[in-house]
Amino acid sequence: MITTDSVKEIIDLYATHGWQLRRVLLTDAAAASISVDGFGNIAIEPSKHDGLWFSRRSKPDCEAWELRRLSGSPFALVEVIDDGLDETERDAVFRDVERRMFEDTRRPELSH
Repeated sequence: MITTDSVKEIIDLYATHGWQLRRVLLTDAAAASISVDGFGNIAIEPSKHDGLWFSRRSKPDCEAWELRRLSGSPFALVEVIDDGLDETERDAVFRDVERRMFEDTRRPELSH
């Protein structure tokens, strides 16, 4: 279960390693159950899944973005984004990472 304290711990841990919280994805249930004060001025994006996007400079012309899943087992995906991408291209990258993070990876049941 996602709690305000657990979210704060994740944000603090990432901050110690130079990551900055940049985007927040929350389901209605999570948004209703945790305090959003810890997100500062970061907009909360309604989502079917719960996750936090962090970023930090990885190279002079690139920025690393990491999506940290909040529900289930701790898991994160990293994507390095070139500074030359426009907003539409960046959003497409974010949506692709979100799809990979949250897609149902279970194999379909086979009948015998």
